[in-house]
Parts: sequence; C-alpha cells; structure tokens
Amino acid sequence: MIDLDVKTLFFFSAATNIFIISLFATYVKLYKAKNPIITIFMLARVLVIIFLIFLSLRNGVPKPLGFIVNTTIILFVVFYEMYCISFIERKFDSKHFIRFLLIPLFFSIFLSFFSAASASNRIAAVSLSVAIIHAFISHTLLTDKGKTKIQYITGYLLALISLALLIRSFGAFLDVDAEVTSTKYLLVIPLVFFLILNFIIPLLLLFILKEVDNKIIENDNLKLSELNKSKDKFFSIIAHDLRGPFGGLQQIGELLWLNKNKISEEKREKLTKVLYQNSKNTFNLLDNLLKWASANAGLISYEPSKLNLHKIVLNNLRLFNSQVKLKNLTLNCNFDSELFVYADPDMIDTVIRNIISNAIKFTPNGGKIEIILDKVDKIKNTCTIAIVDNGIGINKDSQLKVFEIDAIVSTLGTNEEKGTGLGLKLCKEFLSINKGTIWIESNENKGTSVFFSLPIENK
Repeated sequence: MIDLDVKTLFFFSAATNIFIISLFATYVKLYKAKNPIITIFMLARVLVIIFLIFLSLRNGVPKPLGFIVNTTIILFVVFYEMYCISFIERKFDSKHFIRFLLIPLFFSIFLSFFSAASASNRIAAVSLSVAIIHAFISHTLLTDKGKTKIQYITGYLLALISLALLIRSFGAFLDVDAEVTSTKYLLVIPLVFFLILNFIIPLLLLFILKEVDNKIIENDNLKLSELNKSKDKFFSIIAHDLRGPFGGLQQIGELLWLNKNKISEEKREKLTKVLYQNSKNTFNLLDNLLKWASANAGLISYEPSKLNLHKIVLNNLRLFNSQVKLKNLTLNCNFDSELFVYADPDMIDTVIRNIISNAIKFTPNGGKIEIILDKVDKIKNTCTIAIVDNGIGINKDSQLKVFEIDAIVSTLGTNEEKGTGLGLKLCKEFLSINKGTIWIESNENKGTSVFFSLPIENK
C-alpha cells in the first residue's frame, strides 16, 4: 500500500491540463498556427479535465452511468491525442478522421458491457483497452517512414504508457476488491506513471509541431527557389523568342515602307505573307504567355461545366480552315457528337486549339490529321481523346522536355512555321486544373499522337 490520496492526484492532474491548454493557446497565438490538429488536441485536453473531475466525484454519480460516461470520454480523449501525434505532419482530412473514430467507438460499446461488473473487472477492461490504443499508435510512430526524431521518442514513451496500463490491468485482475482510488502498488504506480507521461506528451507534441513547421518551411523555400530559377530561365528564353519575331516585323515593315515604289508585286506578296505569319506567331506566343502567367498567378477563373467536346473541336477546326487548305491537309473529327466532359470551356478550348495547331504545323502538305476518341473509362470517370497526325514526329529527348517549364522545345514546321515552345506547357497547366492529363506517343518521320484525358462527370 502507498500512502497517497488518489482523488487529490486527479485534481492536481486536472490543474496541470489547464496549464497545458494555456500553453497550446499561447503557441497558436504566437505562431498564428491554423492546424486543425492543434484544435483537436486542445479539445482532448478539455475532455481530460472533465474526465478527471468525474473520477474525483465518482461516488456522486450512479455507477453504471458514471462508468459509461467516464470510459467513453477517456477512450475518445486517448484517440484524439494519439491521432494528433501520429498524423500531425499530414494534411488534415476530415473523412479520414471520422473513419478512425470507429476505433474508440468500438471500444466504448465493448466496455459498456462491463458497466455492471465489479470495480476490479472494470479497471482491468478499461486499462487494457487504453493500452491497446497506445500500443497501436506507438507501433505506427516507430514503424512508419518519414517520422521526426521527436515522434520516434514519443513512440517509445507511448510504448511505456501501454506497458504501465497493462500492469494496472493485470493488478486489477488479480485484486477482486480493487477500486479506482486504490493505493496498492500494482494499481497506483502505473497510474502515477501514466499521469506523468501524459504531462510530458503534450510538451513533446509542441516540439513535433515546431519540427514539422520548420520542415515545411524548408521544403517551401527549396521549391520556391527552384521555381524562381525555372521561371527566370523560362522568361529569358521567351524574351529571346519575342525579340526575333519583332525584329523580323520591323525589317519587313522597313522594306515595305522605304522601298514601296521599287518592290515588285510578287515580292510584295511574299513579304506580306511573311509579315502575316510573323504577326500570327508573335500573337500566339503573347496569347499563350499571358494565359500561362495568369494561370500561375491564379488570375484565370476555373468555372467547370458540362461541355459537348465535339462542338468545341468543330469550332476549332473552322478556325484552321485556311491553314488546312493551304497545306492540302485532311483534318477530321471522328468521334460521337454526344461526347460530354466536365471542365472549364475556355481552358479546354485553348488546349484543343494548341494541339491542333501543332499537328497542322508538323504535318507535311497532303498529310492527314485525325481527332479520335481513344477510350472512355467510366470506373475512373475519364474519357481520352487522341489527335493523331502522320507528320515529322518528335524525337525521344524532346518528348520528355515539351511539358517542362525550364525547357523550351521550339521546332520549325514543315513549311518553316516557327513555334513558341509554350503551347503544350499551357495545355498541361490547364488540363491539370481540370483534373485531366496529357501525354505524347511519337515516332520520327512517322507521326505523333497527343492524348489528353478529362473527367466525364463532376465527382
């Protein structure tokens, strides 16, 4: 027997938890933390205080009701705290959290069958249940990859708590006259050990929070640095690409203006054609660049709706009618007119226009371009469209680079058409926003197939 007032111990532990809640509230205020996990942990500590007060006033509440209330509170408290410690570095998912609530709910229902049992059996059952939860989370912390050092330390402490509770459960099982306030060694020492470690765990959680926050900041800084380097390189290349067309426009303008009376009609027609082509390429570059920059800055609004993909394709085919005739191409849309997708109309219009433009540019005179439905996957809620040409194709190295932000792949078309190197990057950006994908299959001198997928319905 130990000369210890267990009720006083419960009250002291309740006061300690008030201090812990104040500590976490101070952390939230100082660091402006908005992690819902912290809120859940603070809620758990409030429930701990209620639980300890109930234990201290145990004789003032009917035993079956008091036992059910106490066990339900302590199980949910343990679950809340263990969930916070083991999942704190992840993005909070309410569905995941609710699904895991089945664990304490199961134990709570199980322990309700002990409400009319002897005090020793109730202590044994509750201690065992809480020990199992602690052991499960301890195993998670010690075996999962990517945990911080402090989380590993916490895992070992939780294993010790689980062991202490198992000893208390064993002690209650051996002592048929045991009570919650019992001062026998096998019951009170594990209880004191449990309460002390429950004061240490929140302090470790604060260190975990700080450690995780620092890790996030380091990763964000690294990504930001890499992104800035990529964008600097990207815009330097774009500036170079803009200088060429504008220089060409200036030279042609000077020739037409300064030699307006000396230029033959045939030469004037050629210069006018080049002027038109350069103007168009420059406009396409600026248009794509503006859309790409707007998308990255979050200035383009994403407003998805149910779209008839066939109509969007046909509208774009009409835009390229003159270019198709000029190169004597066969350009067909060979899929059902009732194919619907769920996406933003402006973004998808831009995607289709860029892919068709590329196909026309790299398909020789008299070539063939087909727009086909590759497949519909109702299980994955996607449909895949392929734009297939029999043009000059893309080499393996370029296929890997066409979607990369820091690599500009600009190849002359079959009629010396200049590209911007930006179209497919914009397509990938817009398709990602619309929960779609894009990829290329190509063989040099045999043709290219550009595939893109989109969701069929809003799910």
